[in-house]
Amino acid sequence: MTRYKLEIEQDSTGTWVGTSNLELEEGKTAYIVTGGTLEELRALVQEGVTGGLEIEGISFEEVFLTKSEATS
Repeated sequence: MTRYKLEIEQDSTGTWVGTSNLELEEGKTAYIVTGGTLEELRALVQEGVTGGLEIEGISFEEVFLTKSEATS
């Protein structure tokens, strides 16, 4: 199973944003998910893992960014 970092932050509007850089056979691609709540974001990421991404054998490690990390 391939494990990717999912960098999570809450933007100034209160929206939760998760970003991961995936390395696929076709090359690198960004995976971006947004949700109104952290729970919604997690549910949408899980939908991607269970079939929406059409990539087998992946998982995500949540990494929460602080405001200073998100702006740098």
